[in-house]
Amino acid sequence: MKKTLFSLFIITSSLFALSGKSVYTEHCAVCHKMQKPKTGLLAPPMPSVSKRLQRDIDSKEKFIAFVKDYIQNPSREKGHCSPKAFNHLGTMPPIGKSLNHEEIDAVSLWLYENFKHPEKIKSCDTN
Repeated sequence: MKKTLFSLFIITSSLFALSGKSVYTEHCAVCHKMQKPKTGLLAPPMPSVSKRLQRDIDSKEKFIAFVKDYIQNPSREKGHCSPKAFNHLGTMPPIGKSLNHEEIDAVSLWLYENFKHPEKIKSCDTN
């Protein structure tokens, strides 16, 4: 009986597990589109953000720790975009302060695992 209840709990939990993509869609996609829009760029596209961070940060753990911190306490000094991008777009608002720990964990992991970028980029897309 205990095994059955535990198995049911695990299955139910996994069905309702928070996905990083759903957090992105609800909280990040307004500014960080998947592709660069023809007009009205508000922030670098999410694949570009992930690509730049994967290039600059040498481990999954450091990447995730950076994203968790940055979305709650963004600053130009911590940022990885070019000065041109910061001048054009500014610094993002601390959107992570409105998220709970589970949402922050989910979107940080999703940002790392959803995009794999072996090649290098020169700057965030702002043109």
